[in-house]
Order: sequence, then structure tokens, then C-alpha cells
Amino acid sequence: MEQKMEQIKIGNTLIDYRLIHSSRQKTIELIIDLDSGFTVKAPSGMSKEEVAVNLRRKASWIITNLDKMNEVIRNETRKEFVSGEKFLYKGKHYRLKVVQVNEEIVPSLTFTHSKFMAYVPANVPEYDYPRIIQPLFINFYHEKAEKVLKQRARKYLLYFDDKPSLIKIQTLKNKWGNCSKTNQLRFNWRVVMAKMSIIDYVVVHELCHTKYKDHSKAFWNEVQKILPDYEERKEWLRVHGDLLKI
Repeated sequence: MEQKMEQIKIGNTLIDYRLIHSSRQKTIELIIDLDSGFTVKAPSGMSKEEVAVNLRRKASWIITNLDKMNEVIRNETRKEFVSGEKFLYKGKHYRLKVVQVNEEIVPSLTFTHSKFMAYVPANVPEYDYPRIIQPLFINFYHEKAEKVLKQRARKYLLYFDDKPSLIKIQTLKNKWGNCSKTNQLRFNWRVVMAKMSIIDYVVVHELCHTKYKDHSKAFWNEVQKILPDYEERKEWLRVHGDLLKI
């Protein structure tokens, strides 16, 4: 059995899926669920191109069911911040483990070995975990966004003559980024939950506003020069942006 991650473009949407080739598989099988996302099981001899043809035939079913799954995720109850829950970071889900220590401990959150570890006082009841642990996650995302977005901005500054006068990470309502008249760039810390291609799109989008303060054709042409596939990234953010929250 062989498996790897693949992508296919349906409309303007770039869809990630896990492709599994198996000698036991006689026909192609599509599976969409909350835990593993989109999985495609195919016979061992089926080429990637043949798989793509089958997926395009099922495009309507795929889009409909991915939308349903995302709707479930959007409408699921608020995070309880208990062991076993998954949290996004740079496009991947990582499980949380809550560890109760002595009563004097100051609550803290670490990210090690692909897992979030929250340390809380032993006398904190489980129903109070959101109040204690959610701020720790926000701080974590804020700190990581500070490093990641500034690093990505430095990479793309090579395309621009004028440099931003400020790059700041903060909470932005209904916005992923903002560029002021004086070229001060502000980014929503939630962006760091997304995969790197989306982070790059948000960074490039705001950097292009240092040249064009509107969303004119000239602006989008500038974005396209740097990110030829920007429409796919823009569409991903439009469809999945609501999932980048805690």
C-alpha cells in the first residue's frame, strides 16, 4: 500500500487529498471525513492522471461534500481546550494534551514533537480550561505570526522598491491584513494557522498595496507577477477562512 499527498484544481479551488494505491482496491473510492479530510483510494495500476480524470468526473460530489464537512467544522461547538482536541498551525492539525501539575504552577503552553502541551494547576476544573488555555493559544499564535509573517515579508520585499514603514501583528476584525496610507502593514495573527502558501498570499497582497492602494487591475497584475496562482490562494481563503479560528 502506497500513499502520498496530492492536489487537484477544480474551478479556482485547489484541493488537497491523500492518494492511497492498494492492490486490494479494484475501483477508485472517495472518502471525505472530519478526521482525515479527503482520501482517494485507487487500484495499484492506476496512474495519477487517471485518478485526476476520475476526480474531475466527480467534481460536483467532491465540492458538495467538502462544503458540508467545512460547514460542520464551522458550526461545531466551541473549543473545550481538553486533551485530544486538534488545533491548526501553519496548515496542519496538532493535538492538544493538557497536563495538571501542582496548584502553584503558572499556566503555560508549549509546542513540541508535533503536539501542543498545556500545563495547568491541578485545582483548575475542566470546565474552566477555555478561560485558562485559550489566551495561551492566542499568545502562541501571536508570537509565531510575528516571526513567520515578518520572515515571509523579508523574502518578498525583493520585489519592491518602497519598504513598509511598519509591520505589526494584531487582532483585525474581518480582515487578514491592512496597509495604511503611510505603508504601515498590519496582519491578523490568525493567518499563521493557514498553510504557508496562504500566508504568502496575504503578505504579498498587503505588500502590493504599498504600490497600489486600491484593488484595481494594476494591483492584481502586480500580485500575479509574484504569485501566478494567486486566484487559487485567494479562493482558498474565501472558502476556508472561517476555519482559522479558536
